[in-house]
Amino acid sequence: MKRMMVALLLLAAVPMLYAAEAPVSVNDPAPAGPVAVRKLLVDKIEAVEVEEAFARSLEEALVLDIGKREGFSVVTSAEMSATVQHAQSSVELGCADSTECIVEVQKKLAVDTLIAGKITKMGDEYILSLNTVDVNNSTVGKRTTVQGADLNDIKTKIKEAVDKLLGFAKEKPMFTLKEGEQLKLAVMPLAARGVDIATADALTSILSSQLNQIKGISVISQDDIKAMLAKVSMDSAVECTDSMQCVVEIGASLGLSKLVTGSVGKVKDTYVISIQLIDTRRAEVENRVLESFAGDAEELKNAVKLAAYQLAGIDYTSKPGSIAITFNVPDGELQFGPNKEKLVNSQYTAENLVPGRYNLRVLADQDDYFPFQTDIYVAPGTANVRTLTVMERPTPWYKTWWFWTITGTVIAGAATATGVVLGLKKPELGTGKVQIEMAR
Repeated sequence: MKRMMVALLLLAAVPMLYAAEAPVSVNDPAPAGPVAVRKLLVDKIEAVEVEEAFARSLEEALVLDIGKREGFSVVTSAEMSATVQHAQSSVELGCADSTECIVEVQKKLAVDTLIAGKITKMGDEYILSLNTVDVNNSTVGKRTTVQGADLNDIKTKIKEAVDKLLGFAKEKPMFTLKEGEQLKLAVMPLAARGVDIATADALTSILSSQLNQIKGISVISQDDIKAMLAKVSMDSAVECTDSMQCVVEIGASLGLSKLVTGSVGKVKDTYVISIQLIDTRRAEVENRVLESFAGDAEELKNAVKLAAYQLAGIDYTSKPGSIAITFNVPDGELQFGPNKEKLVNSQYTAENLVPGRYNLRVLADQDDYFPFQTDIYVAPGTANVRTLTVMERPTPWYKTWWFWTITGTVIAGAATATGVVLGLKKPELGTGKVQIEMAR
């Protein structure tokens, strides 16, 4: 009952939330009257194979940056937790009908955007991934990533990251393959970090093939790269693509002005693909692409195909893709990106999708299956055909065959005993001797 009262209290606050404060888009023209304050909730930054103190420090930096901005206010995850606890305490104290209680909860819950993220470490670099979530419809909005050598390095980039999330910062002009331009480049073997070398080699081949299919780009084959390096006695240089000096030497040896280097890695359930287009003559990174997702290894090939178009600066929105997914559950509630639909006959298909990363969620029978969530990629001009398995819940002990076998035996035995006691079943009569020994 107490939980129900807490839920009612929180729900009572929601109508007040949207009636009192409508979400303000950063792209909307400034209103003539007083500027409405946009309230953001900074969720707890997830630490993946990184010390918790590191993540908490970045969380504090985000809160401080947003708190200094005019027209914005920020709520921390700790404040939100305290608010929920306050709501529960209020119910326990009997003030669930109090206007003051509802107003206090509403003040904290009046957020229109959630900022979530995680910090991971790949090799010698830390990667902070951030994204916004629209609390009105639970859809993911803008995404951005920050890479740095240490905590201070990432902190210096927090402001730029927040600007991108809020739509204030213009994207840094990166390399764009111009109409009619011809570009010859080499794709160096992707470094394997947390994945096997065979996976990294396979993704290198997919990346090379995808770039080679883009008009205006020709890619030197891996065999040609090794042969050319062998001529100048630089076989070992293939392994040193993390060093800018080494990359410059490779480019000079191959007679190429541009090289593609990068890595593919995994930290817990998160895969990360990081690739760079490097101008070897100026020793500068002309474009950098980072794709990270929570899912299975099957999505790596689609992620690297998308990354190839991003690296070349090609507008891929005109190359829609599609998905066709089969599940092991017959029906349920399904959300793919912002679209909420019904799962019917274990199938879900969608066409004319803008290429990119989508979050997929499935809620089947809650008694039999766990909620399912994963990231799915739609690569430019391709169909993503998958078979996905929603994990079954363990069968409760009271539903197992052995429980009912034992229960059935016990019930049958109990029924027999009860019948004897009540005289419903007379005991068998027979003959025998009874010896009574008298006490001395």
